Amino acid sequence: MKQNKNIISFGLLPNNKEAEEAVIGALLVESTAINEVSDILVPDAFYHQSYSAIYQAILNVSNSGNIPDMVTVAQELIRTGKLNEAGGPAVLSVLAGEIASSANIREYAMIVHQCWLSRRLIVSAKTIEAKAADPQFDISDTIDEALREVESIADGTCYASLSKSIGEAGKTALDLYGKRKMMAKDGIKSGIGTGIYDLDVIINGGWKLGQLVILAARPAMGKTAMMLHLTKAAAKSNIPMMVFSLEMDAQGLINRLLMSECNIDSYRFASGKLTADEEVYLSNAYDRLCGLPITIDDTPGISIQQIKSRARNAQIKGKCGMILIDYLQLIDMRTQNKTYNREQEVSQTSRAAKIMAKELGVPVILLSQLSRQVENRTDKVPMLSDLRESGAIEQDADIVCFIHRPEYYDKNSEKGVGILRIAKQRDGATGDVAFRYNSNLTKISGFENNEKLPF
Repeated sequence: MKQNKNIISFGLLPNNKEAEEAVIGALLVESTAINEVSDILVPDAFYHQSYSAIYQAILNVSNSGNIPDMVTVAQELIRTGKLNEAGGPAVLSVLAGEIASSANIREYAMIVHQCWLSRRLIVSAKTIEAKAADPQFDISDTIDEALREVESIADGTCYASLSKSIGEAGKTALDLYGKRKMMAKDGIKSGIGTGIYDLDVIINGGWKLGQLVILAARPAMGKTAMMLHLTKAAAKSNIPMMVFSLEMDAQGLINRLLMSECNIDSYRFASGKLTADEEVYLSNAYDRLCGLPITIDDTPGISIQQIKSRARNAQIKGKCGMILIDYLQLIDMRTQNKTYNREQEVSQTSRAAKIMAKELGVPVILLSQLSRQVENRTDKVPMLSDLRESGAIEQDADIVCFIHRPEYYDKNSEKGVGILRIAKQRDGATGDVAFRYNSNLTKISGFENNEKLPF
């Protein structure tokens, strides 16, 4: 939502004229001062239109490779027809004359920036309030718009430079290695365990904070089963899990978790014909599962902004240490840009998932469908080119992992053996990991160290 300073109903919005004058004056006095504030301020950050016009002129001069001073800035204002809007040539002299140096320019710029964020928040809140009260606007669209706008405003608070010298970055790397060394001595994994030993090895100790992991497969390959296995394995290490299931409802997921924990016959469970012993197993499985830190959100058609908002709220309560989403193609990808095609929408969503992982500082495992190209090849093992609808999925992911069950295509293959293919890993090796599954695809496990692998 673009700020409209002429909407009377908003009244006098937060601003600090003295700080704005100090910033502009310092920029006119010191030609290099623009480098101190260009990462904090945009022209719209100035409440007073004349100062906004002058700041834009200063940016134009600087970006063209010239030195911004009273002469060059005045010429730029004339060139763009904004001299009168800026208050005339005398204003530049007055502003520059009131400032002795640019020593405190960054502090003044932060004041201007904070006022700008306050104005944006007020305008957005009132606009959303008006739309929420108007029945002609779809409430879901209004909620999505509100989430996007608040996220945009929140992003504006991150104006501190993230750049580091090689010395600082190197020291951090050594400190982190020292922590991993101590953890290894104590038998603690450096990442979040997967419950499959060989998978932990190939991904260097488990899932890492801030990672986006794409877990992809064709239908019936066991994506949901693998997701539930990974969820349970991490939860048993006391990692608070958030599962967003856009395909299966929470009750269906719970049923499968119960089946995986006690390994009883799923047909007799569904038909209510368990034996007395099996009912005891079921009750014990429930007792073990109900204590695990797992939250399931089965809201259908949820957007990535809503997922991020709910995960952030859960994290504040200590209930989100890892996120799993089932699955990408079911996420609501509607955008305000009506010209976007499906590929652009998928690209935007996968990028948002990576940003969410980084901002929340948790691993995000995003399930995805593969295209039908797999079915048309003699070798049915998935490849990166099979990722459906967008090459951006591969680009955004830190790890791309495919699930393949050979017996699905070849009845002569070993029964109950699947392959996890690490097709991409940004900071590690690629390769295949074997896993076992039962006939109902509810229970998954790794191979023991002394077992012969099927490949």
